[in-house]
Amino acid sequence: METFYIDTKRVERSPTQISIIDLIPVGRENAISRNSLIEKCVVFGLIDRSVSDKDREMRRLLQKARNDYTILNLSDGNGYYRVSINDLQDLQRYIRQEDRRAKAAFRNHTLAKKLYEDYKHGRMEE
Repeated sequence: METFYIDTKRVERSPTQISIIDLIPVGRENAISRNSLIEKCVVFGLIDRSVSDKDREMRRLLQKARNDYTILNLSDGNGYYRVSINDLQDLQRYIRQEDRRAKAAFRNHTLAKKLYEDYKHGRMEE
């Protein structure tokens, strides 16, 4: 059976260099829990054992990896995974979820800019 991958590698790295993406399995049925992913990041040296907030460091690594790969975590407690052809419905839900987040962030940004302009032009008092 042939495996179908949605994401493509856009980053060149040496074959011996491990990345968090190497620790995240393909397919919802293989999802890795947050705690397991943190543990693996520590074991493989992606997160230093002495770091006090390993969860934050793991999320930072995930965010960086998401610049090049699609990593799903639908907030349903199943963990993190990369998309396979069988996960297209999850990918669709993820896209809708991220669209809502982006729209909310843009709305907040727009309101902040309007408030700044109002203060700047003296239309509001302190």
